Amino acid sequence: MLIVLGWVAVGSFAACTVVIVWVLHRTFQYMYVKVSPVQINDDDSAVTNFIELLDEARTSMILYDDGNDMAGSVYNDSRVIDAVRSKLRFNPDFELRCLFNCDEGVKFRKEFTDEPQVEIRTRSDVGRERKVHYKIIDGGVKAYLSRHELGSIQRRFKIVDCTNVSKRHRSRVAGIVLREHTEDFAMAFSAAKVRD
Repeated sequence: MLIVLGWVAVGSFAACTVVIVWVLHRTFQYMYVKVSPVQINDDDSAVTNFIELLDEARTSMILYDDGNDMAGSVYNDSRVIDAVRSKLRFNPDFELRCLFNCDEGVKFRKEFTDEPQVEIRTRSDVGRERKVHYKIIDGGVKAYLSRHELGSIQRRFKIVDCTNVSKRHRSRVAGIVLREHTEDFAMAFSAAKVRD
């Protein structure tokens, strides 16, 4: 009987050790997420950051922003429009979904409204007051988060980068780290109106 209890204790200890190592390994993956310090950008650096993020994207990009028509807007910038056009041309499976607060005639909207790889909607829910806007690629591999008021020239932003997380754990980690934004997008995008 004592021998059986000894084997049960050894088996329980081994099982607990395996579970603890598994939990630690899963939790340890969060240490690979890089979050940049908060920085301030202007119109030109916003364009640069947009294009860099777009270049890194493999399959998809979602973005939530004001999308208002103002001088210096990313969505009126020919460099951004050319970069998106090039991305779509060389990546026929790439999808870009845009959720804007404003239903204004920015060049971006005019250029891509009828593009099958791009879907542009205008937010219609109470979340329009959200001050955190975002651009997220490939389901959360990397994100550009900015905080600003409508029409602001300078914006605070940070970059959340999950590319160093093991591929096996990346979608889970990104799903948790960026959950607030991806859930907001999914809900608001499905409720948003498509421009006529």
